[in-house]
This record gives sequence, structure tokens and C-alpha cells, in this order.
Amino acid sequence: MTKEKYQKEIELIKAQNNTEFELYPLATEIIQPVTEDLSKRYVFNRKRTEKGNIYYGLSSFPDIAILDKTFEDIDRGKIKEEDWNGLIGSLEIKALDNKLFSIDEIQKCLSKEKLTKAEGQFIGEILWYKKVLYTNGKEWNYIYIKKYSQELKETILKIVNARIAFEKSEVDKTYQKSEYDWWKEFKEFEANHEIICKDIKDYKENETEEDCIVIVYDCITKNCMDDWEGFIRKINEINW
Repeated sequence: MTKEKYQKEIELIKAQNNTEFELYPLATEIIQPVTEDLSKRYVFNRKRTEKGNIYYGLSSFPDIAILDKTFEDIDRGKIKEEDWNGLIGSLEIKALDNKLFSIDEIQKCLSKEKLTKAEGQFIGEILWYKKVLYTNGKEWNYIYIKKYSQELKETILKIVNARIAFEKSEVDKTYQKSEYDWWKEFKEFEANHEIICKDIKDYKENETEEDCIVIVYDCITKNCMDDWEGFIRKINEINW
């Protein structure tokens, strides 16, 4: 996509229908060259069913899921690691110029005992999808987990499957349905494992403890219009 085409589309979105949904096809087109061997699916409107639960993961549906092309949309009563491996990453898109979570805000979230709904959705998406491209059409950030141990994988899967079982038990309740507190469960794991968010400019792998889980925050650009060629180059360097 050229800068001129993107800029024209952004102007039309602002003038005619300023919603985040308008950015979905633009973002998908921008990452197409680096993800041509992967599948991009709009899953933001899925439901928490035996088919949809794998997209929901810990806390929310992303806007766009990036999948292995062999991944199948089938009923899963319980999610297994081999199923989860079909989820490669996600695109999380906000409306034009909406504020995005900063690296400092993510780090603060990791130390909280309670998260707001928006915080829980975003942190859960990072933990479940492992690689998240995050944008408001102007600013673009790539957030990914650098160290994802087998123990962390097993913990996340256990929590997700516990959520699914909990929600099945809530189906017959007419009033006062409660949400599964996945963060409370995750904090038990975090008590024995440090989890930090580091700017890619400051991250040095050999300086972190073996049990430390690192979320790397790579600000690709604060404004993609300022250096379009540099922006596209960095997008194409993402290792999905």
C-alpha cells in the first residue's frame, strides 16, 4: 500500500465513518506481504462457544486473528496446546487517534491485584496470542512475549480451560452471572515468576533472570505518515 492511498483512506474514514472497523482492511493490507503464508480472520464478533472459545482465550476476542493456514474452526470442548499453536498472533485496532496503552501502563497493570475490563482484555490478549500488532491508524506498536516457557504455556492453558468449564456451569443461571477471574488465577503463577514489560531499545536478553517473563514493547512509529518507507520496512521485519 502506498502512503498516498493510505492517507486518502484515512481522510475518508474521518469524514464519513470514523470507527475502528474501517481500519481493519487497511491494517490487513499493510501486513499482507509479511503474512502472505498465514491466514488473517476477523474474529471480533465471535461468541464464546465450543468453536469460538479458542479465539477468546483468557479475556477477549481480538479484532483480527493471525492463524496458521492449517488451523480449523471446529468444536473444542477443551483447548489443547496443539490447537493453541495454530494462533500465531493478532491485530488489535482502535479508532483513529484513540489513546493506546503505553509501555508504562502495561507495566503498572502487571503489578495490579485487580484490572479494569479494558486492561484485562488487553493483557489477556498479549498472553494468549503472544504477538500483538497494536494501532490506532497513526501509532503502531508491536508487543510480544520474548520468553514463553513450557510452564507458562501449561498455566495459561489450564486457566483458559478452567474459564470454559466455569462458564459452562454458569449457563443455567438466569440472574447474577459472574465473570471468571482469570487474573486472580494468573497472579498465583506470577507470585513465583517475575513478569516485566521492556522497551525493545532497553531489552537485553542476558540481563534478565531465567524465570523472568518478558513482554517486549516495540514502538514501530508514533506517526506512520512521518516516515512511510521506514514504517513499512519495520512492519515487514516482524517475525510472525
